[in-house]
Amino acid sequence: MLLATDTFPQERFGLVTGSRCSSLVPKRSADVGQRTLAKTLAKERVFEFHDERSTWQTEHGKLAEQFAFEHYEKFFDNQIEKGRWIAQGEIGGSTDAEAEAYGVDFKCPTSLQGWLDYLEGIDDDQYNQAQLYMVLTGKPKWVIAAYLIETQFMTDNGLVYPVEESKRMILNEVEANAEWVEKFNSNLPKVVELRNEYIELYKTRA
Repeated sequence: MLLATDTFPQERFGLVTGSRCSSLVPKRSADVGQRTLAKTLAKERVFEFHDERSTWQTEHGKLAEQFAFEHYEKFFDNQIEKGRWIAQGEIGGSTDAEAEAYGVDFKCPTSLQGWLDYLEGIDDDQYNQAQLYMVLTGKPKWVIAAYLIETQFMTDNGLVYPVEESKRMILNEVEANAEWVEKFNSNLPKVVELRNEYIELYKTRA
């Protein structure tokens, strides 16, 4: 039987990570979002279980990440290194790649239009993820690198994007934001407190 810990690193259970930190830096009220996050963190901490919500788009991104790394290494920085897992107190994250002065997060859109949209910038979740990675690593800059690679369906059917290899990556740079860090740190204790309350509740069923 495949356990959740086989596909979701155990050390992540109960920590606020880059992919789910946006509710701590809301543009408006985020009580619902923060409570939902607290429930998720508590469930993971008590049961050591991650509810899998993987989609084919997610799997595409995971499978394409190595190709994205190789592309970045070839065309942008041959000193880039594979990422790592980092945990500090109540936060943690797995970086995709790092250089001495910056880090990289790879995105692999599943359509040509989705990739072209990165020419206009990144969304709030990606920005927040980059900020948390900079908190974890202490680096002053993060790069969101969108790589265009064919989906499995396209490959199976002999379809190829009409974009030459050297032009298949769009870069968006994010600089560390002290105001973001201050807001995140002010909301983190509330989420941790809520998480701990739900831990006590969920222990009655563990």
